[in-house]
Amino acid sequence: MRPSFGIVLAAVLALCGCAAPSSAEPSPPGQVVNTTAGEISGTVDRGVRAFLGVPYAAPPVDALRWRPPQPAARWDGVRAAGEYGPSCVQSSPEPFGPYTSEFLAEAPFSEDCLYLNVWTPQAASDRPVLVWLHGGAFNSGSGAVPIYNGATLADKGAVVITVNYRLGAFGFLAHPDLSRESPDNVSGNYGLLDMITALKWVHDNAAQFGGDPNNVTIAGQSAGAAAVNDLLVSPLAAGLFQRAIAQSGSGMGIPVPPLATAEQGGVDLADRVRATGIDALRLVPAEELITATTTDIDLTEGTEMPQYVPVADGHVLPTSAADPTVSSGADVPLLTGYAADEVLPSGDATTPSSFEAGVRKRYGTSAGRILSLYPHADNVTAGESQSTLARDRYMASLLLWASARSQQTTQPTFLYLFDHPYPIPESSTYKAFHTSDVPYSLGSLTAPDRKFTDADRQLSELMQGAWLSFMATGDPANRSGLPWRPYETGVNEVMRLGEHPGPLPGVSSDDRLQALREFVQDGGQLSLF
Repeated sequence: MRPSFGIVLAAVLALCGCAAPSSAEPSPPGQVVNTTAGEISGTVDRGVRAFLGVPYAAPPVDALRWRPPQPAARWDGVRAAGEYGPSCVQSSPEPFGPYTSEFLAEAPFSEDCLYLNVWTPQAASDRPVLVWLHGGAFNSGSGAVPIYNGATLADKGAVVITVNYRLGAFGFLAHPDLSRESPDNVSGNYGLLDMITALKWVHDNAAQFGGDPNNVTIAGQSAGAAAVNDLLVSPLAAGLFQRAIAQSGSGMGIPVPPLATAEQGGVDLADRVRATGIDALRLVPAEELITATTTDIDLTEGTEMPQYVPVADGHVLPTSAADPTVSSGADVPLLTGYAADEVLPSGDATTPSSFEAGVRKRYGTSAGRILSLYPHADNVTAGESQSTLARDRYMASLLLWASARSQQTTQPTFLYLFDHPYPIPESSTYKAFHTSDVPYSLGSLTAPDRKFTDADRQLSELMQGAWLSFMATGDPANRSGLPWRPYETGVNEVMRLGEHPGPLPGVSSDDRLQALREFVQDGGQLSLF
């Protein structure tokens, strides 16, 4: 049985989220932080302070379903912040492919889910702040996923914050009636508004946790990376962060729908669940909406997009962030890249004829040129070329996107390719799969069933150092020792993050990059999947 789309999209925008109670120990007496809504007491997690399940907005339930987030209610006394809050409502995921338990969401799920989690050093002041936006195709995930645990990175000198935001139809449903309710005449993008509200919470509260509210880095992977790119162009997020990290990544080539298209999708959903009007739709049980909006997909080439995603509404999101020529609302340094094996293997044997047919279908009049550059005389070379071309496609998209961005910003863009296999049982099949870079960059190599080696730990130390350097200074090379240069237009180079780090061609050859560039110039579209 194929996993449901909200779980999957390791193909378009990634997984994750675990809301199991924390195993951290209670915090010492007196370890209390005063937030704008009241006092909280946390826990100790691997030597740092952790404050889990902190509300940053009111529960978006009942009449607040499909409305912008409202302020969290104040509380009296000291609120315990020792366990994660519920993850936002979604289908319950099951392990599949390379996605073992540390990558997946767990119950409880609830519409009452607008919580965040903070990890901070025991003695902290003016530390850089990382706000992590989880992946999951905008349909699944949680800020409480085990690989998102911020304790290790916090111990190295950062304040790490992970955020829940509304998902699927609950976070991104547009409908004409909802647009009419809005003073801005828009709907959808409630999940993005949640993120912006969380960033405002960070601005108002980071100093209480030892963070610098004027040195905030937004970061995310897959759908979280797409959200980072959306926030870069959103005028509502301007000034709320100073740097950005998009892991799998920028240049996805995946546009967002216009408001009118998304509104029609909302009308179709209302018809499907026999709800007449928005008031009736707000009364439909969450489980029924999940069932009505879940799609089974195949995670390989040609994956379909999820329906409930950010909307180009002209207000929260002026236009598609997939277009790098759009003027950015946030002129900030950007660190972005991909894993080497983002596209999962299909399980079907690749033959010369199937490879050629796929290339001709996807690349049209450019297919002949591309086929001449990727050997496919037998099954072995055809299979190797299929993997290489898939990687070259999204890396070429990244390079061309960065080139266009360089014309719109005064700030540098740093590019990478992560190529280190994550040690799951089938690592020889899945290699450096979509999401596998996250435990290394966040320092969360803690899954008990994985045989992490010294090479894994050394790479994680290297990547944490680069990420921390970027957070502190806007340059990953400053404090990491990596010879990581900012992207230069026309240069086929990225930073390799693996057992042999260093500069590496982003696309496997300059001739192949040129062929893919010409495909785009002729009107073709490169994309992650």
